[in-house]
Amino acid sequence: MIPAPRLARLLITSAIVASASPALADELTLNWNGRIQTDLRFRIEDKAIGDYYARLTLPAGVERNQNLLNFKLKANYGSYTGVASLDFVLVGYTGKLEGIGALSDYTKVQPYRFEPQNLYIDAKDLLVKGLDLRIGHQTVAWGSGDQFNPTNNLNANDLRDPLLFGRQQPNFMVKADYWITEKLSLSGVLVPIFKPALVPFSAALGLADPGRLPFTSSFLRYRTESESGLGATSLIGHPTVVGTANPYVPDVTPDNMQAAFRIAGQLGEQDLALSYYYGRTDFPQPFLNHVSQVSGKQCHPYNPNDCILGRLQQEVSLGYPRMHVYGFNASGEFNPFKWISDKIHGIGYRAEIALVVPQAATLQVTNDELKIAIPQAAGEYDYDGDGKPGGPLPRVVEPTPFLKWTLGLDYAFGEHVYTNVQWVHGLVDEYGAGDFIHEGWAVRKSGVTTSPDDTLTRCVVPKDGTRCAREILRNRLGDYLVIGVDLKFLSDAALLRLFTILDLTGYVEDVWDNKLKQRVQTRYSPFSKDGFSAVLYPEFSYNFGNGLELGLGALFELGKDYTKFGDPAAGGSTVFTRGKFSF
Repeated sequence: MIPAPRLARLLITSAIVASASPALADELTLNWNGRIQTDLRFRIEDKAIGDYYARLTLPAGVERNQNLLNFKLKANYGSYTGVASLDFVLVGYTGKLEGIGALSDYTKVQPYRFEPQNLYIDAKDLLVKGLDLRIGHQTVAWGSGDQFNPTNNLNANDLRDPLLFGRQQPNFMVKADYWITEKLSLSGVLVPIFKPALVPFSAALGLADPGRLPFTSSFLRYRTESESGLGATSLIGHPTVVGTANPYVPDVTPDNMQAAFRIAGQLGEQDLALSYYYGRTDFPQPFLNHVSQVSGKQCHPYNPNDCILGRLQQEVSLGYPRMHVYGFNASGEFNPFKWISDKIHGIGYRAEIALVVPQAATLQVTNDELKIAIPQAAGEYDYDGDGKPGGPLPRVVEPTPFLKWTLGLDYAFGEHVYTNVQWVHGLVDEYGAGDFIHEGWAVRKSGVTTSPDDTLTRCVVPKDGTRCAREILRNRLGDYLVIGVDLKFLSDAALLRLFTILDLTGYVEDVWDNKLKQRVQTRYSPFSKDGFSAVLYPEFSYNFGNGLELGLGALFELGKDYTKFGDPAAGGSTVFTRGKFSF
């Protein structure tokens, strides 16, 4: 197999040779533009997770002070185009400086970085009419949904900035398009190197919660939740904490390349597309959890009687399971009111549906020798409770196919008001079967309801935590109502935007009922105090002309700490000001 970079050179060389004569008659044209952008944000509340012995906190105050310079250059020479776009990011917020030596390092006091956005070459009508080829660092945008695109998996997600919904990070790709007609095309994309999703700094708080067990087996979860609950009591004095979580990106081999194909065209005034993607989910799943004992007494700083004797520390290894994604996209416009008046605008629609066929993913659990009140020998966890270490590895992702979709409508009320409504089933960080079609749960919070003695005798010793564990659950795939309204005024220079995401999924409390002698579930409606979760995003911006635009707004993330948007890992509510000068 010819390596992708060498293949790119051969193809471009062939293109230049094949069309050298007409290209010589063309002139080279250069176009460039850019922008300077500044962003200042404040977190309006503390967000924290964990007890005093393993607490992570995002404090209120400056959340981001970032300045960005973007420069884009585009060169055209006949049927060939080269594009280069680069971001220079200056981070004003340094955080904690480690040691006096940091004061001698400019990059520590004033952090900065370069981020290439585009660096590719594009050839039209290469070798044969209708064949286009683009090679290099780029983003391939497939899908008809507005910012929520379940069929668009070639580029990994970039979630570092929660205000940039739907952003993806560029990657090296070879993309070929063949236009059968002006309205029908075939596309193929090869991605030689897998890139994982970029996550916000606050994501560390989600991984630090040992109570969000990933096992699909409820029986295994109940056991481990009971054991962890007992370990946190004074009887054992060794609560479970997450030490580190280490992602392992797949090796750069031909077998780990990603590929996608699409056929797209127009039927009447409607845009339709069918696609296929083979690769990996860009959000990691745990495949190994190793537990070690960290000895040492530690007491609460404000309560000397609240102490632990040590910790059981988990080291988690994360991987990226394979998946197939079959996609369907449709978009267009219909006008049921045209008979009333030709001046009434049509209603735009979007439908994007992805059938995801995941690879089963398992989690191996091992431990060092644990010298605690109930000692354990070094080895593998007894998954099935038969008294022998090991057994069939428990799954964290079932091989059951599942659907994600975005269904939306948009409408313009004249020239100044635009509205957009979408039903989103499954956000980018949600993976695995589990919704109203097929049962499958994600644990949002867990613990025990019993006393230490009862937990020991009723659940830990018999290796059955059914009567002790308490869980707050949510479907693996959530449902969301997304509503956006744009209002333009003052000769379209002013823009007032209101954007909201309402979690319609609801939550379930699962616990043992002593009277009924069985586990029971209590459902929390998405419109109840315990089940409500939403994002509210108001923003006002004003375009002063000549490239200058200023804005201010807020991002409110609402809900209890186990909900989707109230989760500390989401980062908390912020207010912000932004300025941009384009040239």
